[in-house]
Amino acid sequence: MSPLRMGLALAAVLAVAPALAGCSDAQVQDAVNGAVQGATDGDVSLGGALPDGWPAEIPVIDGEIKFGAGNTTNGDQGWVVTVASGAADPLADAEQKLVDAGFVPDTSASANVGDVGVVALKNATHIVTIAGTPDGVLYTVAPA
Repeated sequence: MSPLRMGLALAAVLAVAPALAGCSDAQVQDAVNGAVQGATDGDVSLGGALPDGWPAEIPVIDGEIKFGAGNTTNGDQGWVVTVASGAADPLADAEQKLVDAGFVPDTSASANVGDVGVVALKNATHIVTIAGTPDGVLYTVAPA
């Protein structure tokens, strides 16, 4: 999956998240499912587990996995996972776990807007973009 396509999926989910705050869990799941499937043409697994094929070298923060999706496009595998967390700073925790696992931050691909921060990290095989709020982290993974 191209980093651009994964970035668009990330942007779509981040854009609709505030609008979904007052919705029921079923409405949120349907909206997220549709947004991710539309952006990635992949299958979505809501709740509890990392998607099939999630690379073992990519750690995730402690918390509840809200949804995960994986897709193969032109032979390249990519994933999107959301983890709800009660940590004081879920984004910082996620970034530190990735750095500890050997990923290198890409400072040119980092941003903060209000309570939302975005950080990209990479190793020899994957690019991981993490977007965090005080409530959790959204991971997007693409081949390097």
